[in-house]
Amino acid sequence: MLEELGRSLQHLGMDVAQETDLARARDVVDASEVDVVALGRAVRGNKREELVVALRAQNPRLKVVDGLAPIPALLVAQVQEAVGTPSAGERVVASAFYEQGINRVVLLMRKSAEVGIILHRLDSLYRVHQTPIFSGRLGEGRQNIPIGRKIGRGERYLVVSADHEVSVHQVH
Repeated sequence: MLEELGRSLQHLGMDVAQETDLARARDVVDASEVDVVALGRAVRGNKREELVVALRAQNPRLKVVDGLAPIPALLVAQVQEAVGTPSAGERVVASAFYEQGINRVVLLMRKSAEVGIILHRLDSLYRVHQTPIFSGRLGEGRQNIPIGRKIGRGERYLVVSADHEVSVHQVH
């Protein structure tokens, strides 16, 4: 997964340094040269805090991305969101959620935009599923996008691209 993530970020034009040893990352990485550190969800508790404190001591503006799931495309979207998406109050997409009973995605749009929506799902056997939901232009306000097929159980995440802004939304 780490190699796929690195290749995907490099494909987007980002410089990538990969490190799996937390002590080495804490003690050797020059955080003044780093904009974002992405941590897998297995990096929690004291280990996470020690690493973040050490790196932020060198670079107070360091952005930390806590991976939501072991899905490379989802983590790439989280990094894109951290690097290039305005603060929450200025984003094109104010919010996004999945209405399970009606089986649709609802977006609240601040302005008209070219939009792409992909649903990522991690099932109970840790298999990754990726479902394209929509691609096209949407107007301002509430947008209801029906999903043509049933979405299975598991952890679900929406990745929404709107006029080159990327946002990631965990859905229940």
